[in-house]
Amino acid sequence: MGFFHQDWTLSAATEVEAVADQFVEELEPEAVLLVRRDALLLLGNLTSDQIKVLWEGCADGGKYFFRRGRVTEGDQWMRQVIEVCDAWLSGRPEAPSLTEADTYEGNDLADQVLAALEEFSGVLDPQVADALGACVRSCTPDLAFRLLLRALVERSASRSPEGVSLSVGQYARLERLGAALHYGEFVVSDVDHLVTR
Repeated sequence: MGFFHQDWTLSAATEVEAVADQFVEELEPEAVLLVRRDALLLLGNLTSDQIKVLWEGCADGGKYFFRRGRVTEGDQWMRQVIEVCDAWLSGRPEAPSLTEADTYEGNDLADQVLAALEEFSGVLDPQVADALGACVRSCTPDLAFRLLLRALVERSASRSPEGVSLSVGQYARLERLGAALHYGEFVVSDVDHLVTR
């Protein structure tokens, strides 16, 4: 989702091209494996409509993503992302694998992720909140939490009339959950600008 900034159409003719353009030759194969894994989780565990709702609620300009006429369904889009990943990975001399930290799904933290979703359910679109809950239960708590962070950014004052903000306490809880999920310092910090200090 992070590949699709407001002006992505200025540098890519199609959605598939926008993803492929991010997969440069020198990219670590694990990064592509992670994108593939997340797309597989969504495709295999959520409905096409739930995928669309998540994409529209979590990507910059996502509400217009499926209205351009090229990609019309969530499951179709995940299959296309997986194909781009497979094409890039097929060009590697050795089959890469994910590290232990990258394979941690956070299943033991499902209740905490659901509690975080509940805490922010009043500021999220109800369909997005429902799809995130389904993602916790059917995909992984890790993926759902990362999508929650993206959804909060999309509800920020700079992108949404409702303009979400976080208290210092809310941000601290998100940081603790991110640490429990073994995230590095630059995952939860994506919402730091939403904190009212």
